[in-house]
Amino acid sequence: MLAVQGAYPEDRPRVLVVDDEVVICEVLRDFLQFEGFQVSMVTCGEDAIDFLRKDPFYDVVLTDLKMPGMGGLDLMRELAVHHRDLMTVIMTGFGTVETAIEAMKHGAFDYILKPFKPEDVVRVLRRGLEKKRLERENVALRETVGAYELSEALASGMPLDEQLLMIVEMARKNFGADAVSIVIEDPKRPGTYIHRAGCGSTPLNPRPELVLQHFLRGEPLLAQGDEIAHWMQESVTAEHVSHSFMSTPLKIRGAAFGMLSALSVRREQRFTEGQRKGLAIFGGRAANAIETARMYTNLKETFTQTIEGFARALEAKDTYTHGHSDRVAMYSRLIAESMHLPELDVDRIQHGGLMHDVGKIGIRSSDLNKPQKLTPNEYLMFKSHPVQGKRIIEPIGFLVHLVPCVYFHHEAWDGSGYPEGLDGEAIPIEARILAVADSYDAMTSNRPYRKALPHDIAIAEFRRCAGRQFDPRVVEAFLEGIDPFRDKRRKQGLATPE
Repeated sequence: MLAVQGAYPEDRPRVLVVDDEVVICEVLRDFLQFEGFQVSMVTCGEDAIDFLRKDPFYDVVLTDLKMPGMGGLDLMRELAVHHRDLMTVIMTGFGTVETAIEAMKHGAFDYILKPFKPEDVVRVLRRGLEKKRLERENVALRETVGAYELSEALASGMPLDEQLLMIVEMARKNFGADAVSIVIEDPKRPGTYIHRAGCGSTPLNPRPELVLQHFLRGEPLLAQGDEIAHWMQESVTAEHVSHSFMSTPLKIRGAAFGMLSALSVRREQRFTEGQRKGLAIFGGRAANAIETARMYTNLKETFTQTIEGFARALEAKDTYTHGHSDRVAMYSRLIAESMHLPELDVDRIQHGGLMHDVGKIGIRSSDLNKPQKLTPNEYLMFKSHPVQGKRIIEPIGFLVHLVPCVYFHHEAWDGSGYPEGLDGEAIPIEARILAVADSYDAMTSNRPYRKALPHDIAIAEFRRCAGRQFDPRVVEAFLEGIDPFRDKRRKQGLATPE
């Protein structure tokens, strides 16, 4: 075996010459080096395979057709399986049309007849490298277009989970990966990691703590072959042997909190440093989406807690209304679940129960629970609290879905309610549910102007008013669920109207 490899600047094209005639190898080496190429030489196809297994990052294989053992065509068959991106050029002293066709069928860029002029070889190599350069530029352009399309899609305001799924799908498509995943640290449980999104046909389970430590050193992560197992949660099964792995950090204000990773199980698909940098663009989009979602959630919770705090502060002034909003929320959830509404609607209606009386912030507490009959002006002021509540929460984007609960919960099934005088199905379902929950708690709680009614009396009142003040379907759901609910609370030692 003759194997020669020199140390050259990394930006020079790399050529592996394969020929059993040492003189030809040396002539090509000297001339191609003079023309600016990096050149290595081996004297048979088997050695070329071993050489490329250890160092696969060559641009061109320039191989003789006829050699002892593995010839040029057999070598090309192997390269087509394990090094698909490697350009090959055949040299032969037996040039026929059949030879050319056979070489092209196996992926040769071109073939050169012996004896040849060295400048002809250079011309063929430069033409092939220019073709490869254009192909790489096309790939880079597709990746850029993909990143642009991703940015446009994410700007549409879709939910976070959908954004992350789109990111991993587009990353898989752009980089030819077999699996892509996003893993982040749980902000509520440091050291615990959550798989937020993934796609592909093979398992991808990186070791988050190890990968994040690597990122802390400021090093890019691009692993090939056997070294990949070091980064994985568990050993990869035989049917999913990994050949290439890359990962990029997800950062918020410079601190890594997760990673976007890609895996290839195909020998011919090895990620490049350029692709890892491309993955970093997708990682930046994922980190921004997650940070925005977290900021939105924190802001939403802060505003919601503030508004709920105002409502509870109002109740705290008066022992008669203390805990009213919490109980209305509890009964509203009971009714919504009895009606088998979707979980998101159940949560929204429960939240609406907490917020339903927020408009009373603008009404004097002495007027809210006056033991004597209200004057006409006082009654009009009391009836304004749904309108005031709507004015408070409507400008807050993430509370606007609670407006029907706050604004319409005093409407009546027969149209005799306020503020709009809606009737029947025209009243939003959440408001019809709150009307029953609110009335039940009002009837079974002490007030300045009367004592609490017994549970059985309140139930009888609902039966009497179903179809007049209350939606019959909502009343039926309430009656179906209230007794089991009360029994459960008694067993838990919790208070319940008697």
